[in-house]
Amino acid sequence: MLREFYNTYANYFDLAVDIGRETGLFDCIREKYGRFARDVALVFESASGGTVSKNAYNKREYFWEQTPHEPQTKITERLSDGPDDMPGTVDIIYIVKRDRITVEAKGLPDGMTPVFNGYASYGEGDDCMAVCLDRDVSEDDFRSAYGPAVSSKDDTLFDRKTDSAVTLNGRSGRKLGYSWEKLCFTFETRGTLELVFEDRIFETRFRTVYNPINKNNTFPSPPCGWMTWYAVMFDACEKAVLDNARWQRDNLRDYGANTVWVDWEWYHCRFNNEDAPENIGFFSPDPVRYPHGLKYVSDKIKEMGFVPALWVGPTSEPAMTDTVKEFIDSVCADRVDWCGRYFFDITDERICDGLIPRAFEKVREWGYEALKWDCLPITLAYADQFHDGLKHPGMTSVEALRALCRKARETVGKDFYMLSCAGVNDREVMMASDIFDAARIGNDIFAWREFVTDFVERIERFYSYHNTVLYCDPDNVVIRPEFNSMDQAKSRVSAVSLLGLPVTLGDNLPDLPEERVELLRRILPALNIHPKDIREGRHNGERFLINLAVNTPFDQWNVVDLLNLLETEKTFEIDICSDLGLEHGEYVAFDFWEKRPVEIRDGKIKVTLSGMSSLVMSVHKKENRPQVVSTSRHVTQGALELKDVRWDHALNRLSGVSNVVKGDNYSVYVYVPDGWKPKNAEITGNIAVIKPDTSENADVEWSVEFER
Repeated sequence: MLREFYNTYANYFDLAVDIGRETGLFDCIREKYGRFARDVALVFESASGGTVSKNAYNKREYFWEQTPHEPQTKITERLSDGPDDMPGTVDIIYIVKRDRITVEAKGLPDGMTPVFNGYASYGEGDDCMAVCLDRDVSEDDFRSAYGPAVSSKDDTLFDRKTDSAVTLNGRSGRKLGYSWEKLCFTFETRGTLELVFEDRIFETRFRTVYNPINKNNTFPSPPCGWMTWYAVMFDACEKAVLDNARWQRDNLRDYGANTVWVDWEWYHCRFNNEDAPENIGFFSPDPVRYPHGLKYVSDKIKEMGFVPALWVGPTSEPAMTDTVKEFIDSVCADRVDWCGRYFFDITDERICDGLIPRAFEKVREWGYEALKWDCLPITLAYADQFHDGLKHPGMTSVEALRALCRKARETVGKDFYMLSCAGVNDREVMMASDIFDAARIGNDIFAWREFVTDFVERIERFYSYHNTVLYCDPDNVVIRPEFNSMDQAKSRVSAVSLLGLPVTLGDNLPDLPEERVELLRRILPALNIHPKDIREGRHNGERFLINLAVNTPFDQWNVVDLLNLLETEKTFEIDICSDLGLEHGEYVAFDFWEKRPVEIRDGKIKVTLSGMSSLVMSVHKKENRPQVVSTSRHVTQGALELKDVRWDHALNRLSGVSNVVKGDNYSVYVYVPDGWKPKNAEITGNIAVIKPDTSENADVEWSVEFER
């Protein structure tokens, strides 16, 4: 015999609602995700702001319906015997369909609004991200997040592991938040509750094979370190590599540099390979440049505490090497180009099952723990150009190259870091995003115009992929005076860091002026920052506005980078609420590079920037007491090194813990409202400066007391 309380459960396909008869709360369920929305409460809010809980009604009845003509399951929860000032009967309608769950209230008087509040976690841990799926492209701010950050622009929880999302809507509005106590997101919807499910988001929108980023590989966070080509070009050699590695060890390792990249010069002598020496190729590195061999170099790099990484391009050879002679019947093109001369037929089994495994086994044998696979665009181009002459012309060029990439992955293992150097067009960037751990998204960047076209415009196209599918590699961070003014150098490092991208250093480090080395210290290491929009973005030709939302257990704030793309001076205005997605209220802003407050007037920031310069500022909601607004350690202004910040109301004391670098001139900047005064810290205007001990690499406690 069926029991009545079963009527509090409604299921349709893989979705369900489970109503707690005793508690009045309900859960929303999806197969593989369990009770992803939990303890959802309903209250009725009057126009004056007063609320009445659904549980104020003493009687609740349930009516379960499922008809063959409606693709849904429905439960009506009828409330009666309630407060005198409420309607005698109110119906709560729960409807479960194939792709959504909706809940609404009927029978309420005009001016009374149902308000739903609950907890949600769609996916496990960091894989559940608050994002916006369909934000208007006219909104040109570029949003990123560190931690479980949420803004008023977010409406969706996205599961990185499964490429699936649930969007939360309410007829009169919705708001997402995060509970550190529960370690999950919170939500509020007004008017109605509608949960809409969408799967295969990346595959559908970008027409690519989806595979979530592997955080267990060589670099659980984006790598940071020096690379040969951009820094020393054809002067690259064993000595140059190890000299820069030693300098990086002594000056940047404690700040977060962790990698040294040996780029393509280890078996290339010049761009024009027409007369390249026949004894130099992939399996026979240049004996003059690297007299002790590549294994010796990787061993030395490891001794200094770095990950050795190697450039590879095994689909071509620069000269008539022994490898070309062995595979001469598999050469499809003899064309002198920057990366080689003899290009192999990528549809040939001898290349896929013979040459490729041998090449990638050699990389591991030499001791390298990460690689950059280049020449993929030109390999595809020649496979297209000479396709009729390939061994298996029935294979598409991408299909053949993907087979090679999979074979390489099998050879080095699933946790070995593979960077695809493929930034020429969308096909090369996306064609094997499920196989690689990272992808170059643009061409080489030296001059400012290249930074705009091959970083700003390319990252706007591909940032949705970053730290969801793979790391988006923005090319080397080149900041030497030859290519950058100091303003341009600041603009470059700030943008790369606040988007959480890999940082590859492209200057000869011993020659870099100290004030520019200092810029590098402020962006290392790269943090695990992820996108907050799954879309392609665009800029208006004048500004590039990065809005990083930071959420920690002790505070939340935004770091905003306003970059003037023009070569001339320009005045910009930022609306704190509409542009940054912040709630209405008072805020305090602080300029990271200039170490000074930024004026906010009527909820807006108005600033004039010289050409190609940027303003990087933290934005904190103003408290009625002293509060930390910035630190000097990292451009994220506390996200990296602040471990805890507390305010003691009884003692009027602000205290915290910072992870400091030995010898760093570390400062904590505290906003002090009018009427307060620090007892043991310097103060200028409304900013007090705390100088914790930096005699060792350590977690250091600090505190300052205030009086009114």
